[in-house]
Amino acid sequence: MPNFFVPNPPPGETEEAYYYALAAFARAAVPAIPDRVYSITYTHNGEQWTSTVGETSRGIRRKTVGRGSSRREQVTALSDRAIVLAIFPGNPYLVVTNNGIPDPVPTDWANPFLMGEQFISQTVRFTAVD
Repeated sequence: MPNFFVPNPPPGETEEAYYYALAAFARAAVPAIPDRVYSITYTHNGEQWTSTVGETSRGIRRKTVGRGSSRREQVTALSDRAIVLAIFPGNPYLVVTNNGIPDPVPTDWANPFLMGEQFISQTVRFTAVD
């Protein structure tokens, strides 16, 4: 896992200050460094998604097609254009993207979007730095 970072802080602003600003935007508590989340994998509307700080969210949709001996599983890759800026743990988790920060990004997800703990199958934390 990488050391803690926040992608694309505004010029002249430190990553830490930007992280606090993102927490205020999301109305989230700022977790201690060992509790900061790098990535989550979750289920939303039957689709499996992964949101990782610094990347766009990616997912898959599985669908059974055909009948009898021609029955098979069809897997469709999914993606979203918004870049994940921060993930704040809690119930629900709050995922902040660059949608509207500073400009709108074509996306179907709210910013921040919420994900209940019961839908999360994996949480990856940043490496704690001494």
